[in-house]
Amino acid sequence: MWANAATPERAKSIVENYLLNPDKFWRKNGVPTLSADDEWFSPDVDYCCKWNGPVWLLWDYMVYVGLRNYGYEEVASELAGKMILAVETQLRENHNFWESYSPDNDVLNSPSNYIWDAIMAKLLIDEYSK
Repeated sequence: MWANAATPERAKSIVENYLLNPDKFWRKNGVPTLSADDEWFSPDVDYCCKWNGPVWLLWDYMVYVGLRNYGYEEVASELAGKMILAVETQLRENHNFWESYSPDNDVLNSPSNYIWDAIMAKLLIDEYSK
């Protein structure tokens, strides 16, 4: 959807059947890298470079853009809120941006102060200047 490669029907199916399903991808702090119903899913961010569940803000931003590309403005805004919640929670608790964020909880043990979290500036501009 980010690349405008999906048909409108396919985009609708992705959003309705997968993305908005809280048992799969619609989690508290954003869209995880693996569906929550997968046997390998882990919401814990307990080491570096974990790709079986954590939220990576750059990739969630691409989901955000894809949603907007296909007219899902309200869903995109909800996702922006989830991303902001993840970052805001950590900034309040420990004053750090993190490599990745747990989709479900506030406990992290991954590298901190990652530059790619600067994507949040672009998200805020996109979200609040429309």
